[in-house]
This record gives sequence, C-alpha cells and structure tokens, in this order.
Amino acid sequence: MRALALADRPFHADVRALAAEHDLQAILCLGDLQPSWLETLDFVHVPKLGVRGNHDNEPYMAQFGIEDLHLRRVELDNGLTVCGFEGCVEYRRDHGEHGPAFSQRQAARLMRRLPPADVVICHCPPYGVNDDPDDPAHVGFVALREWVLDHRPRLLLHGHTYPNPAALVERLGETRIVYVNGARVVDLPVPAPAR
Repeated sequence: MRALALADRPFHADVRALAAEHDLQAILCLGDLQPSWLETLDFVHVPKLGVRGNHDNEPYMAQFGIEDLHLRRVELDNGLTVCGFEGCVEYRRDHGEHGPAFSQRQAARLMRRLPPADVVICHCPPYGVNDDPDDPAHVGFVALREWVLDHRPRLLLHGHTYPNPAALVERLGETRIVYVNGARVVDLPVPAPAR
C-alpha cells in the first residue's frame, strides 16, 4: 500500500501526475501547504487525510476534501488505522495570522486524547527526532515522543523541520520515521491481522 505524503514546500510534480504515476491508496497532508500547490487534488480519488501546520492560516483542507485527523483516528479500507496531530511548538508570542502552535504543556494535555493507530501523521516531529532543540521554531514535541514510545505505531510521518540529510533519524523505538519536505511516495505498513 502506498501513500503520497505532502509537506512544507512546492512539489517536484503536479499532485494528479504523481498520483497517476504511482498506485496510491491515500494522500497524507502534513501541513504548511499552499492551495495553489493542491489545485489538481480534486482529480485524485483516494482518501485524503491531513493535519494543519504552523503556517496554515487558510482553510484549504475543507476546500480540497482533506479529512482533518487532528486528535482523530480513521481506518482505511484495508484496515490500516491513521491518526494525526497538528501544529508545532509555540515560538511566537504575537497572535497574528498563524496556524496551530502549542506550548509543550498544552501539547502534553492534548496528546492524552490522541488515539493509538498504525500510522501517525504530524506536522512537527517528536522531540529528538529530526528536530533542532536549540531552535525554538524547530524543536519537537516531548509528549509526542513519549506517546510514540508508549503506543508504538508502525510508522510516523512528519515535516516542519530541516534536518541534515546525512543524520536523519529513521526509527524511534519500534516506530519507523519518515521525514517529508515537498512530495514523497511512502510505502505504508500492511495492517496487522485481526485477533
């Protein structure tokens, strides 16, 4: 099963062309996307799931039929479950036109409501995973790290940060980590057999 993950910068090709080129079962939007980048998304007929990034101040998700997964879980047709967490760690004190941002404390409270799933989509990564703890704008969520280690999803996808490609963190405990900047085709895990 394959998904097209989108985050943070313009894509190397049109979304409809990317979907046609790969046998996709889902589109996963990880935030900080511009409506102009998504113009052909209406022509792609697979589940579209997403979370908002810290620069998402336009309501493009509803416009393009992207289901908001913040603190929610959905099950795809093959039984794979996906949940999501939006935003990043709060680093601005002004309250202008910005997308969601949370203090570490607020995120910890919200994280208690995040249901377990096979796949987690988020804008900001867990603390210590492809983040920059010395940069307030690009530090990860501590509570998300704890949640991942506790619930052990099979896959977590994130954007938001700008890690050194030679030093990408690709696992956190038992969870495979995929960093997305632009468009990336990702193999999703096969759902675990029902018990």
